[in-house]
Formats: sequence, C-alpha cells, structure tokens
Amino acid sequence: MDKKVVITISRQYGSGGLKVGKRVAEELGICCYDSEMFRLVSDDSAMHDSHVAHDARIKDTSLFDVAKKTYDEHPDDELLEKDEQLLMKNLFEYQSDIIRRLADRESCVIVGRCSNYILRDREDTVNVFVHAPMDFRIRRASSIHNMAEQELENYIRGMDERRSDYYHIYTGEEWLDVSHYELSLDTGRLGIRGAADMIRRYLEVRFGEKFGKD
Repeated sequence: MDKKVVITISRQYGSGGLKVGKRVAEELGICCYDSEMFRLVSDDSAMHDSHVAHDARIKDTSLFDVAKKTYDEHPDDELLEKDEQLLMKNLFEYQSDIIRRLADRESCVIVGRCSNYILRDREDTVNVFVHAPMDFRIRRASSIHNMAEQELENYIRGMDERRSDYYHIYTGEEWLDVSHYELSLDTGRLGIRGAADMIRRYLEVRFGEKFGKD
C-alpha cells in the first residue's frame, strides 16, 4: 500500500464498529487505535512509567512515542487540573493533538474520540459511521452484559446518547449528521467482514489504487 490513508470510525454501541476497524487495519497491514488505548496514554501516572510502552495494545505502534511527545509539550499541571470540566477539555485537546500527529505520521485506523471531526480537513482521511438495527446490537451486547432484553436495549440507547452528547460538547456538531461521514455501513446487513470489505473497496475507488496486504 503506497498511499497514506487514515480511516476514522464512529459507531453505534453494539454495532461492531471496533471489530470492523480492527479487521480493516489487519487487511491493510496498519495499526488500529481505539478509545481504550487513548485512555491508557492519557493517564498522567502512566506517562511517567515506561511499562505502558510495552502494553500488548500499544507495543509495536507509534502511540506511546507520539503521546509522550505531546504530553511533554503540555503544561505540567494541565492534565491534573482539579476542575472536572477543565480537566475533560484538556484531555480532549491532548488526545486531539495525539490523533493529528498519528495522522501526520502513518496510515492508520482511529476509532471514536471525535476523530472524524478532528481530521475533517484532511484529504487523506476517510470518515466512516457504523450502525446496525437494535436487535442485532442486542444480540451482540448480550454476550458481554448479563441483562434482560429491555434493560439491555435501554443500556444501548444510553450509551449512544453519551456518545452523541460527548460529540456535541466537544465539536458543537451532531454525531448523526450524515454530512460528517463518507460511508455509513449497516453491519446488521453486511456483517463485520462485509463492512470491512466495503471500506477497502471504497478506498480503492476514491484513491485509485489497490489497498491490502501483498
């Protein structure tokens, strides 16, 4: 793969968006960065402890190096701010800087963290939204959460609402606005493999070259 490309994935809870992102990354031979990985390198104590760089999720990726350089450029107490609203704003700005630097550095898949908005002006970025019908999402989530069906549906809707609120707070935009995405993929119809394949095919159409491992 000669062309550098960044794929951002926003997703409804339970739709399998993270699995889609990981599968695309595997097929393209690039890294997939998710919210848990960003959380890990956003912890102040973790950035002073080199063992984080050897975490199985981070080892052999650029994330720790990029995060450390970004962390070193932030004011010493910025990420320790006691005011919760200011702390969250600082964390968002810190993670946004990491996302921009990763996008400058390499081809990758970035899941969540408003990455589509943060990278919205880049010509090398493809923004994807992954969604699915509620029954599909309930089936997937039931393997993780031991809840009655109605309780699980309420939980899923609540998670979507949290993601929507987070997106609006930090971008001023609506999470479900279709104009923010080039592709909207239904994993209930396509499945994880089919959605990943659609992304790869779209890359080939848009950039005019083959994408995938040799």
